[in-house]
Amino acid sequence: MGREPGSRAFKVRRSANLVAYWTGGALVACNYATGARVELPPRACELLNFCDDWTTLAALRAKGVVSASTFAATIDRLVTLTLLERSDRSRDTRERAMDRLGTWNPQAGFFHATTKDVPFVSPRVAARRAAMSPKTAPPPALKRYPHRPIIDLPRPAGCSDLAEVLRARRTWRRYAAAPVTIADLATLLGLSAGVQHWIDGAAIPIPLKTSPSGGARHATEVYVVARYVQGLAKGIYHYAPGRHALTRVGSRVSAERMRAYVPGSEYFAKAPVMVFFTSVFARIHWRYPYARAYRAALIETGHVCQTFLLAATRLGLAPFSVMALADSAIEHDLGIDGISESVLYAAGVGKRPRGATWAPLDRGRAPALRRNRRL
Repeated sequence: MGREPGSRAFKVRRSANLVAYWTGGALVACNYATGARVELPPRACELLNFCDDWTTLAALRAKGVVSASTFAATIDRLVTLTLLERSDRSRDTRERAMDRLGTWNPQAGFFHATTKDVPFVSPRVAARRAAMSPKTAPPPALKRYPHRPIIDLPRPAGCSDLAEVLRARRTWRRYAAAPVTIADLATLLGLSAGVQHWIDGAAIPIPLKTSPSGGARHATEVYVVARYVQGLAKGIYHYAPGRHALTRVGSRVSAERMRAYVPGSEYFAKAPVMVFFTSVFARIHWRYPYARAYRAALIETGHVCQTFLLAATRLGLAPFSVMALADSAIEHDLGIDGISESVLYAAGVGKRPRGATWAPLDRGRAPALRRNRRL
């Protein structure tokens, strides 16, 4: 077995959370649990192939894949990059967390980890890049079948309160200076994420909420960043949907930190309330052990967020939703690990600016909407 000066013998094995793929003529290895990515020389790839289970260094040396003069350095490098694990060291907590979702991986784990913390650019930079890019027409906004018969439908009933709320929902990017009331916040949380009823399940009581959830697993958790809420101290709160209550889990968040949460969408940071929707994946994995079920977590948070937006619209508030998130920064401040529980979506709300029917822009006036005779 291997031995370093001053240390006991150890074995090595390949991380269970590796994916390798070709890009730009290079083979890249990615540990999607730890986030490590590195170009992998063919000899290192062959070495990893022999490490499916705990293997002694002597057995690996005997394979002759790596020269004796570079063998120790190669092993150290692969361990540092988290491509190999050592038997004499505690496992990385991220590896252990990802292991609990084992039957979803590598498909869900790789997608989940490699789509986090992407670099976002400001609207100004995005506009400049678009101006420099070759001009191409955008894809059509609607799909049509021009040579097929068309059956016109009656217009949707326009007298119901629900219809009016659905038509009125917009994304607001400017907010009045007035705080949101704790009563409005309570209504938003209760209607979008609160438990409405409990029913007896085969193993445990099952919560019923206003939004659908695959298998009634309700994996979505809600965290509130309160900046200006009348009757509530500034800070980060977890919403307890069964009790309809808030638990403070973090201190007040600065305006600078709020802007960092939503890179490229800093105007949302001015809202009095920001809400993060996370998913506790184990709830879904317990019932659906195949990778496709990861979609259920994404879809469920979308259901809950849309309900939040509609409830805010009905209250006459100015809501927004955003997916351009600094995942790791948010998860750090919420006190979650980003693997077993991860932030997927965000929303928020403020008071509407005086006299505004819609405020989509950070400055200036919103263009008037023309009524369309056709949907």
